[in-house]
Amino acid sequence: MSALPFLFRELLGTIRARSAVAFLLTWLFLFIFLACVSAFFLLVPTHVEPEGGVESLPIVEIRAYLSPRLSSVTIDDLYLDIRERSDVASIQFRFAQELRPQATGGVFLIRPMEPEGAEDLGAILETINGVTEIENVRAEPDQTESPLSGTVRIVLLVVLVAAIVLAFLFARRGYRELLRSFAGEIRTMRLSGVPERVIVPLIVGLGALIGVLAGTLLLVVLFLLHYTLAAPQAAATWAAGLASLGRVLGVSFGNIFLGLILGGLIGLLGVGILGQREFEALP
Repeated sequence: MSALPFLFRELLGTIRARSAVAFLLTWLFLFIFLACVSAFFLLVPTHVEPEGGVESLPIVEIRAYLSPRLSSVTIDDLYLDIRERSDVASIQFRFAQELRPQATGGVFLIRPMEPEGAEDLGAILETINGVTEIENVRAEPDQTESPLSGTVRIVLLVVLVAAIVLAFLFARRGYRELLRSFAGEIRTMRLSGVPERVIVPLIVGLGALIGVLAGTLLLVVLFLLHYTLAAPQAAATWAAGLASLGRVLGVSFGNIFLGLILGGLIGLLGVGILGQREFEALP
Protein backbone atom coordinates (compact mmCIF):
# COMPACT_ATOMS: atom_id res chain seq x y z
CA MET A 1 0.00 0.00 0.00
CA SER A 2 3.00 2.33 0.38
CA ALA A 3 3.24 2.51 -3.41
CA LEU A 4 -0.13 4.27 -3.64
CA PRO A 5 1.20 7.85 -3.23
CA PHE A 6 3.84 7.21 -5.92
CA LEU A 7 1.28 5.69 -8.30
CA PHE A 8 -1.15 8.53 -7.62
CA ARG A 9 1.53 11.11 -8.50
CA GLU A 10 2.24 9.17 -11.68
CA LEU A 11 -1.48 9.22 -12.51
CA LEU A 12 -1.68 12.97 -11.97
CA GLY A 13 1.41 13.45 -14.09
CA THR A 14 -0.37 11.77 -16.99
CA ILE A 15 -3.02 14.50 -17.13
CA ARG A 16 -2.86 16.32 -20.45
CA ALA A 17 -4.68 19.33 -21.88
CA ARG A 18 -7.92 17.55 -22.84
CA SER A 19 -8.27 15.62 -19.61
CA ALA A 20 -7.25 18.71 -17.61
CA VAL A 21 -10.01 20.79 -19.22
CA ALA A 22 -12.56 18.03 -18.65
CA PHE A 23 -11.60 17.66 -14.98
CA LEU A 24 -11.57 21.42 -14.53
CA LEU A 25 -15.13 21.60 -15.86
CA THR A 26 -16.06 18.69 -13.60
CA TRP A 27 -14.70 20.60 -10.63
CA LEU A 28 -16.54 23.77 -11.73
CA PHE A 29 -19.91 22.04 -12.06
CA LEU A 30 -19.44 20.28 -8.74
CA PHE A 31 -18.76 23.68 -7.20
CA ILE A 32 -21.97 25.07 -8.77
CA PHE A 33 -23.92 22.06 -7.52
CA LEU A 34 -22.64 22.51 -3.96
CA ALA A 35 -23.31 26.26 -4.12
CA CYS A 36 -26.95 25.60 -5.10
CA VAL A 37 -27.32 23.13 -2.23
CA SER A 38 -25.85 25.71 0.16
CA ALA A 39 -28.32 28.35 -1.04
CA PHE A 40 -31.23 26.31 0.32
CA PHE A 41 -29.66 26.35 3.80
CA LEU A 42 -28.19 29.87 3.85
CA LEU A 43 -30.85 31.96 2.09
CA VAL A 44 -33.28 31.68 4.99
CA PRO A 45 -36.37 33.75 5.87
CA THR A 46 -35.42 36.82 7.87
CA HIS A 47 -37.15 39.08 10.34
CA VAL A 48 -38.47 42.27 8.75
CA GLU A 49 -39.56 45.22 10.86
CA PRO A 50 -42.57 47.13 9.48
CA GLU A 51 -41.89 50.58 8.12
CA GLY A 52 -42.46 53.11 10.88
CA GLY A 53 -42.10 50.46 13.59
CA VAL A 54 -44.74 48.45 15.44
CA GLU A 55 -46.73 51.62 16.22
CA SER A 56 -47.50 52.01 12.52
CA LEU A 57 -49.45 48.73 12.42
CA PRO A 58 -53.26 49.04 12.48
CA ILE A 59 -55.18 48.48 15.73
CA VAL A 60 -57.37 45.39 15.36
CA GLU A 61 -58.68 45.19 18.93
CA ILE A 62 -59.16 47.47 21.91
CA ARG A 63 -59.17 45.96 25.37
CA ALA A 64 -61.06 48.05 27.91
CA TYR A 65 -60.29 46.81 31.43
CA LEU A 66 -63.09 47.44 33.93
CA SER A 67 -62.96 48.22 37.62
CA PRO A 68 -63.70 45.16 39.78
CA ARG A 69 -66.09 47.34 41.83
CA LEU A 70 -68.54 47.68 38.94
CA SER A 71 -71.81 45.83 39.37
CA SER A 72 -73.10 43.42 36.75
CA VAL A 73 -75.91 45.84 35.90
CA THR A 74 -73.43 48.66 35.24
CA ILE A 75 -71.30 46.33 33.10
CA ASP A 76 -74.38 45.34 31.09
CA ASP A 77 -75.26 49.01 30.51
CA LEU A 78 -71.70 49.81 29.39
CA TYR A 79 -71.76 46.79 27.10
CA LEU A 80 -74.97 47.93 25.41
CA ASP A 81 -73.82 51.54 25.10
CA ILE A 82 -70.54 50.59 23.47
CA ARG A 83 -72.16 48.03 21.16
CA GLU A 84 -74.51 50.71 19.80
CA ARG A 85 -71.66 52.95 18.69
CA SER A 86 -71.26 53.24 14.92
CA ASP A 87 -67.47 52.95 15.13
CA VAL A 88 -67.63 49.57 16.95
CA ALA A 89 -67.76 46.41 14.83
CA SER A 90 -68.13 43.94 17.72
CA ILE A 91 -67.68 43.67 21.48
CA GLN A 92 -67.17 40.74 23.84
CA PHE A 93 -66.94 40.49 27.60
CA ARG A 94 -64.21 38.40 29.22
CA PHE A 95 -62.87 38.07 32.73
CA ALA A 96 -59.60 40.00 33.00
CA GLN A 97 -57.92 37.04 34.65
CA GLU A 98 -58.17 35.15 31.34
CA LEU A 99 -55.77 37.68 29.79
CA ARG A 100 -53.77 38.64 32.84
CA PRO A 101 -53.49 36.04 35.61
CA GLN A 102 -53.08 38.66 38.36
CA ALA A 103 -55.89 40.96 37.13
CA THR A 104 -59.38 41.23 38.58
CA GLY A 105 -62.65 42.45 37.16
CA GLY A 106 -63.72 42.23 33.56
CA VAL A 107 -62.55 43.41 30.16
CA PHE A 108 -64.33 44.38 26.96
CA LEU A 109 -62.72 43.10 23.74
CA ILE A 110 -63.75 45.67 21.15
CA ARG A 111 -63.13 45.48 17.42
CA PRO A 112 -63.18 48.92 15.78
CA MET A 113 -65.15 49.38 12.59
CA GLU A 114 -62.23 51.17 10.91
CA PRO A 115 -58.58 50.83 11.98
CA GLU A 116 -58.06 54.51 11.18
CA GLY A 117 -60.49 55.56 13.89
CA ALA A 118 -59.29 53.08 16.51
CA GLU A 119 -57.04 55.60 18.26
CA ASP A 120 -59.93 58.05 18.73
CA LEU A 121 -62.24 55.25 19.88
CA GLY A 122 -59.69 54.16 22.48
CA ALA A 123 -59.37 57.72 23.76
CA ILE A 124 -63.16 57.98 24.15
CA LEU A 125 -63.43 54.64 25.93
CA GLU A 126 -60.69 55.68 28.35
CA THR A 127 -62.86 58.57 29.58
CA ILE A 128 -65.75 56.29 30.52
CA ASN A 129 -66.29 55.97 34.26
CA GLY A 130 -65.36 52.45 35.38
CA VAL A 131 -62.77 51.82 32.65
CA THR A 132 -59.39 51.57 34.35
CA GLU A 133 -57.12 50.87 31.39
CA ILE A 134 -57.15 50.77 27.60
CA GLU A 135 -54.88 48.37 25.73
CA ASN A 136 -54.52 48.55 21.95
CA VAL A 137 -53.81 45.25 20.18
CA ARG A 138 -52.17 45.80 16.83
CA ALA A 139 -52.05 43.51 13.80
CA GLU A 140 -49.31 40.91 13.70
CA PRO A 141 -46.53 42.07 11.37
CA ASP A 142 -45.29 39.91 8.54
CA GLN A 143 -42.06 39.14 10.34
CA THR A 144 -40.37 37.01 7.70
CA GLU A 145 -39.14 37.64 4.22
CA SER A 146 -37.69 34.75 2.24
CA PRO A 147 -35.23 35.41 -0.60
CA LEU A 148 -36.15 32.00 -2.04
CA SER A 149 -39.36 32.61 -3.91
CA GLY A 150 -41.01 29.82 -5.87
CA THR A 151 -39.30 30.94 -9.07
CA VAL A 152 -35.89 31.13 -7.42
CA ARG A 153 -36.32 27.64 -5.98
CA ILE A 154 -37.20 26.22 -9.38
CA VAL A 155 -34.21 27.93 -10.99
CA LEU A 156 -31.90 26.60 -8.28
CA LEU A 157 -33.24 23.07 -8.71
CA VAL A 158 -32.79 23.23 -12.50
CA VAL A 159 -29.23 24.54 -12.14
CA LEU A 160 -28.51 21.95 -9.46
CA VAL A 161 -29.64 19.03 -11.62
CA ALA A 162 -27.93 20.38 -14.74
CA ALA A 163 -24.67 20.95 -12.83
CA ILE A 164 -24.45 17.41 -11.45
CA VAL A 165 -25.31 15.86 -14.83
CA LEU A 166 -22.66 17.94 -16.61
CA ALA A 167 -20.14 17.16 -13.86
CA PHE A 168 -20.57 13.43 -14.45
CA LEU A 169 -20.45 13.82 -18.24
CA PHE A 170 -17.22 15.81 -18.18
CA ALA A 171 -15.75 13.50 -15.55
CA ARG A 172 -16.33 10.49 -17.79
CA ARG A 173 -14.69 12.27 -20.69
CA GLY A 174 -11.75 13.31 -18.52
CA TYR A 175 -11.25 9.79 -17.21
CA ARG A 176 -11.41 8.37 -20.72
CA GLU A 177 -8.63 10.71 -21.88
CA LEU A 178 -6.56 10.23 -18.74
CA LEU A 179 -6.76 6.45 -18.61
CA ARG A 180 -5.90 6.12 -22.27
CA SER A 181 -2.68 7.98 -21.53
CA PHE A 182 -2.16 5.79 -18.45
CA ALA A 183 -3.19 2.54 -20.17
CA GLY A 184 0.40 1.24 -20.47
CA GLU A 185 1.01 1.63 -16.75
CA ILE A 186 -2.28 -0.08 -15.91
CA ARG A 187 -1.48 -3.06 -18.13
CA THR A 188 2.00 -3.27 -16.62
CA MET A 189 0.59 -3.23 -13.08
CA ARG A 190 -1.85 -5.99 -13.95
CA LEU A 191 0.88 -8.07 -15.58
CA SER A 192 2.99 -7.58 -12.46
CA GLY A 193 0.20 -9.02 -10.35
CA VAL A 194 -0.82 -5.72 -8.70
CA PRO A 195 -4.29 -6.39 -7.24
CA GLU A 196 -7.32 -4.35 -8.28
CA ARG A 197 -7.64 -3.05 -4.74
CA VAL A 198 -4.50 -1.01 -5.45
CA ILE A 199 -5.54 0.26 -8.88
CA VAL A 200 -9.14 1.17 -8.04
CA PRO A 201 -8.33 3.59 -5.15
CA LEU A 202 -6.11 5.56 -7.56
CA ILE A 203 -9.04 6.21 -9.87
CA VAL A 204 -11.59 6.82 -7.14
CA GLY A 205 -9.11 9.01 -5.24
CA LEU A 206 -8.80 11.40 -8.16
CA GLY A 207 -12.57 11.93 -8.22
CA ALA A 208 -12.68 12.32 -4.45
CA LEU A 209 -9.89 14.91 -4.66
CA ILE A 210 -11.88 16.93 -7.21
CA GLY A 211 -14.96 16.82 -4.98
CA VAL A 212 -13.06 17.85 -1.85
CA LEU A 213 -11.39 20.73 -3.70
CA ALA A 214 -14.80 21.98 -4.88
CA GLY A 215 -16.14 21.83 -1.31
CA THR A 216 -13.02 23.51 0.08
CA LEU A 217 -13.24 26.41 -2.38
CA LEU A 218 -16.89 26.89 -1.47
CA LEU A 219 -15.90 26.91 2.21
CA VAL A 220 -13.48 29.76 1.50
CA VAL A 221 -16.12 31.65 -0.49
CA LEU A 222 -18.74 31.23 2.24
CA PHE A 223 -16.36 32.45 4.93
CA LEU A 224 -15.46 35.50 2.87
CA LEU A 225 -19.15 36.24 2.38
CA HIS A 226 -19.75 35.68 6.09
CA TYR A 227 -17.19 38.26 7.15
CA THR A 228 -18.28 40.66 4.40
CA LEU A 229 -22.03 40.46 4.95
CA ALA A 230 -22.19 39.91 8.70
CA ALA A 231 -22.84 43.61 9.33
CA PRO A 232 -26.14 44.35 11.14
CA GLN A 233 -27.71 46.02 8.11
CA ALA A 234 -26.85 43.02 5.93
CA ALA A 235 -27.90 40.47 8.53
CA ALA A 236 -31.43 41.88 8.51
CA THR A 237 -31.85 41.02 4.82
CA TRP A 238 -31.10 37.99 2.65
CA ALA A 239 -27.68 37.53 4.28
CA ALA A 240 -29.07 36.44 7.65
CA GLY A 241 -27.99 32.83 7.07
CA LEU A 242 -24.49 33.92 6.09
CA ALA A 243 -24.28 36.10 9.20
CA SER A 244 -24.53 33.00 11.41
CA LEU A 245 -21.06 31.52 11.84
CA GLY A 246 -22.47 28.24 13.15
CA ARG A 247 -24.71 27.84 10.09
CA VAL A 248 -21.84 28.70 7.73
CA LEU A 249 -19.57 26.17 9.46
CA GLY A 250 -22.19 23.44 9.30
CA VAL A 251 -22.97 24.03 5.64
CA SER A 252 -19.29 24.34 4.70
CA PHE A 253 -18.19 21.07 6.27
CA GLY A 254 -21.32 19.42 4.93
CA ASN A 255 -20.27 20.59 1.46
CA ILE A 256 -16.83 19.05 1.84
CA PHE A 257 -18.35 15.73 2.90
CA LEU A 258 -20.90 15.86 0.06
CA GLY A 259 -18.12 16.76 -2.38
CA LEU A 260 -16.13 13.76 -1.16
CA ILE A 261 -19.12 11.45 -1.72
CA LEU A 262 -19.89 12.86 -5.17
CA GLY A 263 -16.20 12.75 -6.10
CA GLY A 264 -16.07 9.12 -5.08
CA LEU A 265 -19.09 8.37 -7.27
CA ILE A 266 -17.39 10.19 -10.13
CA GLY A 267 -14.31 8.07 -9.54
CA LEU A 268 -16.43 4.97 -10.02
CA LEU A 269 -17.04 6.15 -13.59
CA GLY A 270 -13.32 5.83 -14.17
CA VAL A 271 -13.29 2.40 -12.55
CA GLY A 272 -15.96 1.35 -15.04
CA ILE A 273 -13.73 2.43 -17.92
CA LEU A 274 -10.96 0.14 -16.62
CA GLY A 275 -13.06 -2.82 -17.67
CA GLN A 276 -12.57 -2.03 -21.36
CA ARG A 277 -10.35 -4.31 -23.43
CA GLU A 278 -7.55 -1.81 -24.00
CA PHE A 279 -6.70 -1.94 -20.28
CA GLU A 280 -6.51 -5.72 -20.04
CA ALA A 281 -3.15 -7.30 -19.27
CA LEU A 282 -1.43 -8.71 -22.37
CA PRO A 283 -0.98 -12.51 -22.46
